[in-house]
Amino acid sequence: MKRSIIAAVFSLGVILFAGPAPAAVIKVAATIAPLADMVRQIGGKRVTVVTILTAGASEHSFEPSSSQMRKIADASLHVRVGAGMDRWADRLFATATPRPPMVTVTDGIKLLSLADQELLHEESSRHHDEVGGGDPHVWLDPLAVRDRIVPAITGALVKLSPADADLFRTNARRFTEELTRLDNEFREGLRPIRNRNFIALHSAWAYLAKRYGLRQVASVEPFPGREPSARYLTELVKLARSQQVGTIFAEPQLSDKAARVIAAELKGKVLLLDPLGGETVRGRETYLSLMRYNLGIIRGGMR
Repeated sequence: MKRSIIAAVFSLGVILFAGPAPAAVIKVAATIAPLADMVRQIGGKRVTVVTILTAGASEHSFEPSSSQMRKIADASLHVRVGAGMDRWADRLFATATPRPPMVTVTDGIKLLSLADQELLHEESSRHHDEVGGGDPHVWLDPLAVRDRIVPAITGALVKLSPADADLFRTNARRFTEELTRLDNEFREGLRPIRNRNFIALHSAWAYLAKRYGLRQVASVEPFPGREPSARYLTELVKLARSQQVGTIFAEPQLSDKAARVIAAELKGKVLLLDPLGGETVRGRETYLSLMRYNLGIIRGGMR
């Protein structure tokens, strides 16, 4: 009897010493890599993040597979861009039961109209009318990330795990400081550029351009993933010459065939900007490294 009492007391001591079991890690499903990295920066070790859009795929033409549905089945939080860009994710998110909370990063942000940004915008304006209006590429503006997206993600994580609120807010504060430094790097790095007009493969860069005093005067592919008409390319070459644009910015997720045709006409060059990056993309694994990569490409392509 004495031995069994001692054993019981010992077992109770082990339980008390061990303390409560740690809370489960929060599983998050994000549609694109930059948003996934933001969640990791804020959530730290308290989150695990699944990125739905695979590295190298275009956010505009992606077709999810059944494996993506399985990946997000038990996510506790969904994070998407919205504004019609990642509509392909809606049916994936709809399979989750019960429905977890959703962060849509374009909510509450006044979206830019391409008709107000580009000089050659007839076809691109029609495209955005089809998919829901404004330009969704808000994450390419570092201050929009700092001031709107980071607080939205932080608030969602705090609601899911109030016990970790201090950790999330500390991480978010550290990340916002990095974003402020990134903003300063862009301002200083782009200051010497004289001709601030540029042409890109598709209309991804209007927010970044507006923030730093650049202007995307046209897109090579007004409909991302579709080759432009011959008439449109002819007009684009004329516009590029009138604006003294010699570099065309393409993207690794889309074919650069049309961009190279225009660059050849202009006796210019094609450089790769990247709106997405990804964990497996060397030098562009995180949001900060991705944006610093883009800064270097812009500085190399504009004078």
